[in-house]
Amino acid sequence: MNTSRATLACLCLAVMPLQAYADLGPIVITPTRTEQAENKSSATVYVMSAQDIKTSGAVTTSELLRGIPGIQIDDLFGNGTEVSISVRGFSSTANANTLVLVNGRRLNYSDTAGPDLHHIFPRDIERIEVMVGSAGALYGDQAVGGVVNIITKGPAENFHQVSTRLGSFDYRGIQFNSSMKLNESLGYRLSAETFKADHYRDHNAEENSNFSGMLEYREDANRLYFEIQEIGDELELPGALLEAEFEDDPKQINPGFAEDFIDEDTSVYRVGYERNLGEHNFSIDATSRETDADVLQSSRNIPSPEAGFTKRENSSVNPKLYGNFDAGLGIPYVVGIDLEEADYELSLPNGGFPPIFPPGVTTSSNEQKTESLYFQINPKVTEMLQLTFGMRSSSVENDMTDGFSFPGGIEVEDDITVKELGLAYFIDGQTRISVRMDENFRFAKVNELALAAAGDILDTQTGDSFEIGVDLTRGDHQLVASIYRLDLEKEIEFDPIDFVNTNLDETRRDGLTLSLFSQLSNDFGLKTEIGIVDAEFRSGAFDGKDISGVSDTIAKLRGDYRINDSFTTYLEYNYSSPRYAQGDNANEFGKIGSTTVYNAGIAYQYKAWEVNFRINNLADEKYADFVTNNGPPAGAVYQPSPERNFTLTAGYRFE
Repeated sequence: MNTSRATLACLCLAVMPLQAYADLGPIVITPTRTEQAENKSSATVYVMSAQDIKTSGAVTTSELLRGIPGIQIDDLFGNGTEVSISVRGFSSTANANTLVLVNGRRLNYSDTAGPDLHHIFPRDIERIEVMVGSAGALYGDQAVGGVVNIITKGPAENFHQVSTRLGSFDYRGIQFNSSMKLNESLGYRLSAETFKADHYRDHNAEENSNFSGMLEYREDANRLYFEIQEIGDELELPGALLEAEFEDDPKQINPGFAEDFIDEDTSVYRVGYERNLGEHNFSIDATSRETDADVLQSSRNIPSPEAGFTKRENSSVNPKLYGNFDAGLGIPYVVGIDLEEADYELSLPNGGFPPIFPPGVTTSSNEQKTESLYFQINPKVTEMLQLTFGMRSSSVENDMTDGFSFPGGIEVEDDITVKELGLAYFIDGQTRISVRMDENFRFAKVNELALAAAGDILDTQTGDSFEIGVDLTRGDHQLVASIYRLDLEKEIEFDPIDFVNTNLDETRRDGLTLSLFSQLSNDFGLKTEIGIVDAEFRSGAFDGKDISGVSDTIAKLRGDYRINDSFTTYLEYNYSSPRYAQGDNANEFGKIGSTTVYNAGIAYQYKAWEVNFRINNLADEKYADFVTNNGPPAGAVYQPSPERNFTLTAGYRFE
């Protein structure tokens, strides 16, 4: 954090009034799980609008999220297919501590796999709301660092659009979008995409097809909708490189990974109903998601003898009642139930990893059920002061059989109650100061319980979050900032030295997120986001050590310039400070270097035509988002990120 680049980023923040995501005006959903015309809660929320998304030039949803303050994105292959999302200082378990939603539906899996961000088209996104900070009382399991809610467009307009995309590494794709109002009550929206690409690394080719559709019926006080998504993805896995291999040729693979792959099919079905009851509203939705994958994954220099499989079945039912009790000052409220079931099966033949694992077949199965009851109220204390109070009671049951830890099978149960308390003080209609406390938790994921030390049962991770936030708007200038402290006990993490999941000693994360906004002229705008975090152990063998894999400073500076009515262009600067490789919690092997990546693009729009050209890694930086250090003899291993690359997208819209 003392590097010259980090200092430059901080100076930019201090002297430039820049453009931010947040706006006190637009509708927000995430801080209360209900629609509100503005954020009246005590939570800090960054909103990326449809216009922000359109002008971003981003090809993948993970590229969009890189612009949110305090979010660290680690992209395994640099193409958006395997992404880790960290809010407020997590590394190897980031995806288990950041809750990702699509229209309020959980995108996280029941295991430690990352959410399928690449299954969401940026063109279909209406806005992205990021609630930075713990949200255990309102959202429950996994809402530890924050909540990312991706809200997609509905059938609000009539159009059809065809787009084609070409890019580096032999990328070829085509996309179709359609939205129609069939009558005053019934409408649909469809999206379909298929692409092929070799990607940056050798043996990393991918073929993907993705279809999603929504049918919506609205009449009087009723809304009924049905959503479907079907995804097929075939991806070759190139494996990691030793440091010497990375320096010599980051594209290469070790021969042991030459046949590795994952072929995955995912089906998602969701049905929902909403009813307006005057001052109150009732809604219920049910989701079913099934993912089947054939997998061949080897250890270094030890090819797997044959392919295995993983199977995930997730289902949920989420009824809630919300509205406003008129008790003098008015009390907005939400009360609901979250019911979730997960069925996880894994069978992976392997060549072993001597001396830790002998050759054989890794098997695991777990049926997990989670039940939760929650409520939140937001009463006005005065015309200027708003209170937030909420609670959640959750329980979990695991019925597990695992060939490594519990070959005879075991049942694991736990329950927990958490609460939140916050105050938001509105100095005027454009200035808000907030204070918020939230208790958080996460149950062990279905595959974390399996891969623990033989006979050990992981404890539930718990924590406390405290933050102070400010939203300030003055004309075209706006500032959104928060300072926070996040204390965790029994944090669950994978130990790459002993190859088991374990409960860590006490950890603490102190930090700041900040966004500044200004439209300096009609044609030129600047935007800066920064996240600073001090993540360290507070007790045990690593007391005082930095948590590995966490960059203490993440900064982004972006300028947008409108050349004329048809052409716009942008340049963005992304900086991540040095960090210890994942697994190096003893801080023994020194930090890996900082990364500075420049992206640029130009967009053209004329009548029904849209063309977007984007260059990533303009300066051809050699770096890796994912670096792990398991200690001797291998040392640090790298998953290289792509060199300079481009995408060209052209589309035509039929009204």
